[in-house]
Amino acid sequence: MRARPALCGLLGLLLSLQGGFARGEDLPGVARADLVAALTAPGAREAIARVAVAEAANQGDSGLLAVVYTIFNRLSDGRWGTSLDQVLNARAQFEPVLRAGGDWRALPAASPVQRARVNTLINLALEGRAPDPTGGALWFQNPRIVAARAAAGQVSARLVHFGGRTPSAVIGDHAFYPAAPVAGTRPTIPLPAQAPAEPEPIFVPRTALEPPAPPPSGARGLFVSRDGSLR
Repeated sequence: MRARPALCGLLGLLLSLQGGFARGEDLPGVARADLVAALTAPGAREAIARVAVAEAANQGDSGLLAVVYTIFNRLSDGRWGTSLDQVLNARAQFEPVLRAGGDWRALPAASPVQRARVNTLINLALEGRAPDPTGGALWFQNPRIVAARAAAGQVSARLVHFGGRTPSAVIGDHAFYPAAPVAGTRPTIPLPAQAPAEPEPIFVPRTALEPPAPPPSGARGLFVSRDGSLR
């Protein structure tokens, strides 16, 4: 009986986005026909689900949607390949894939509930009912984790916010960036011998596995601006 709370959470996300887009709006920067074709490839949706869950399982539906759109944006951009398989397995781009040996297939399978959540978010995007919350992002990171690694001497301090770039969106623990931090590609982030403890979250969106809580007075959605205010 977990499907009903999950549906409530996704409904809450959809309602929170009302007013930010028009029903039927095209996906920005990507041809819907090309994306639909890519999603028909064997295992395509499972691939997105595994990577999105590995990157943002604890970030609520807004965090999962942001990762899904980052994948879509990379596919549209073309620098990481022309298929979802190529985009997700691009060398040293998605840390969970890198840790798993460079192939998304080595990631743990998403649970039925997680697959349903990600599939619903994909469908909302394709139908024009969930806009890109990242502003066209091609990169993202958890800046607190990267800063902790930099402080420990495990990575260059220049990797924090990809050299001090301004995020286009901050959603949960992740900051998203729409333009290349360096020419051509996202820098490879060396993995530390032992990852630092997960920091306190900047903002934790409500999850799909719990009934949605009433939003703060005057809040329009789930996302947090760079100054920390809700929008």
